[in-house]
Amino acid sequence: MHKKEKHRLKTLSVHTKSGGGVETMAEAENEALNRALTTTRFSDINPSLSVPVLDALALAGFQFCTPVQAATIPLLCSHKDVSVDAATGSGKTLAFVVPLVEILRRCTSVPKPHQVLGMIISPTRELSSQIYHVAQPFFSTIKNVKCALLVGGLDIRADKEKIETEGANILVGTPGKLCDVMERLDVLDFRSLEVFLSETYVIYFILDFIICQCLCF
Repeated sequence: MHKKEKHRLKTLSVHTKSGGGVETMAEAENEALNRALTTTRFSDINPSLSVPVLDALALAGFQFCTPVQAATIPLLCSHKDVSVDAATGSGKTLAFVVPLVEILRRCTSVPKPHQVLGMIISPTRELSSQIYHVAQPFFSTIKNVKCALLVGGLDIRADKEKIETEGANILVGTPGKLCDVMERLDVLDFRSLEVFLSETYVIYFILDFIICQCLCF
């Protein structure tokens, strides 16, 4: 892995090992209680996490890192590209949400309403919704940043209208819905995209789409 320039796009590809089906939040919580933890505290991570993020972790009951969190968070926070192969219930959601929030918290300028800074792509509507809700307490620590959930089963016109009127700086969703919205919304600006996180194997297709969009400006 090579250290990236300060303003280079950071990417994380997460490949999930699962026994099939999507776990419920209750199942995830039970598995979280039983999975092995390291001796690394979130407060011991280097580079150091911000106080608001540590407070959000403490409020959610997280003190020690899982192995994937201890290995991944420092790398992403140090502006390195990361590829992770992690089992369901290993704590991978926080492994990429925490670095995303930390990187965006370092941005010195206030983002414009339609300036996309981060994207999280997941293969299913259920997983995307779960990631979105788990991440909300952490996203809320960033001032003037709005997050949009884009998944199938919802009216594309309603999604489009909401983004046009309210803006969106972080996009969380499924590949098909994200591409659909990106094709229909010329207002979204990806030139300042800082972090790209994917739990799917379509990472290169999505990145190619974003690059083409940026070159059109």
